[in-house]
Amino acid sequence: MSDTVIVLREECILAAEGKAGRSPRITGVRRIPLEGYGNTMEQWKKALSRYLEAASPEHVKLVLPVSYSTARATQIPYATGKQLYRMAENVMRESVSEGVADYGLIGGGKKQGWSLCCGGASQEFLNGLEEMIQELGLPVDSLTVPLEGYLQLLSYLKAPKNKTAIYLLFEENSVTSLLYKDGVYHYSTRSRIFSERGTLDFGTEIVRNISGMLQFYATTKAADPITDVYYGGCAADDFEAGVEGIRQMNLTVHPLEVRVPFDADGQPGDWLTCIGAMLSEKKDMNLYRAWLAENQEETKVAGSFWKHCIVPAVTFVACMAVFGGVSLWNHGVSREIRKLNEWMSEETVRNSYLQAQQRKQYSNELAASINQVNQMTENLATYPDLTNAMISRIEDVSGRDMNVEVQGVDMSTGTLSFNAVSREVIDIPGYISKLESTGLFESVNYTGYAYGDGEYTLALSCVLQAVEVKE
Repeated sequence: MSDTVIVLREECILAAEGKAGRSPRITGVRRIPLEGYGNTMEQWKKALSRYLEAASPEHVKLVLPVSYSTARATQIPYATGKQLYRMAENVMRESVSEGVADYGLIGGGKKQGWSLCCGGASQEFLNGLEEMIQELGLPVDSLTVPLEGYLQLLSYLKAPKNKTAIYLLFEENSVTSLLYKDGVYHYSTRSRIFSERGTLDFGTEIVRNISGMLQFYATTKAADPITDVYYGGCAADDFEAGVEGIRQMNLTVHPLEVRVPFDADGQPGDWLTCIGAMLSEKKDMNLYRAWLAENQEETKVAGSFWKHCIVPAVTFVACMAVFGGVSLWNHGVSREIRKLNEWMSEETVRNSYLQAQQRKQYSNELAASINQVNQMTENLATYPDLTNAMISRIEDVSGRDMNVEVQGVDMSTGTLSFNAVSREVIDIPGYISKLESTGLFESVNYTGYAYGDGEYTLALSCVLQAVEVKE
């Protein structure tokens, strides 16, 4: 049984065939350029039609283009079972607020936690994509985003293990830059490449990209310096244009070794997106399944409407048939019908019916409230309670010359917001380091710094350490 990955891009589609899983194998690759101009969906459809003339895929995973999807990667504390999935669902809802969303879990350990990749796409785009899939008869099982595949690939290669390094993964006219700190995902960005590969301008763009990553990393005040740069998807001769500039920043340059069974034409480094999408982990992103689930709910509502229409229609036909027979015994039956109508018109009967309806509505509202309370209890169990002891520890590390003003606690995300106020200039990095050393927080971020009325105010947003929830 063969698996197929198809990557949709603005200039072409890439297709790779082979075996998906934790140990993938690539047996064939194809690149089909887009022809003509105009509607991108129509161009994809024509390119896929040409592909289907030469291939008969059985199970297809589509990788959406960056311009038609959203993606965000983050780290969450280590957890297992229901606690892990509840935490991941909360982060996903915060990361992708609109459209269809799903997430994938990549790697994990008690020390570094889980790498979580959240992705999404608009309902309108997915509707058009589904129409194209059905028209072509393409056997699609899954939809994902490129970033998930890159994270899966680096986890599989164990390239970032115990290193603080930058990874440059090139596509046609763009590069995705990923920063790993001590072997754990930290940050990523995607940039357009405007220069021809191998030229001096190309080298300048690469050096400028890495310089931006270094500047970002410097703001985190991390102790471990960035030591290495790895690149993939770009020929060594072309990348040579930027090597000297990178080395001048005291960084060591390495080509990324993609050690995956590759029984096809070309080099594995030119098919990184396909190889990453072939990898499978604990829980993979699948926007197609999420889209189907949402549309099934809509279908159920529509089906319920027609079901309610059928019952009255059948009743009407039955009544007409009965009416034809009843007309033979018109006098006797008419008398019974009059009695029944009189009974239905009685005030006591109407009042009883209204009371039954009100009780049913009250019961439904009560059940919904109970479910809401239970859901809120489950969500809050993921994060710790803010206690007086915690506030005292924060005040202790702040010192006598600084006041701590708690602004609020978002228990759905475990985020504590407070201001540190002092008449002296606040050593922001030192103060943040003290807060991190308390062990109370998963992360400490300052969101603003102001001076007024003779006081310096530092605004902070800190995520409390998650607690273990017993299954």
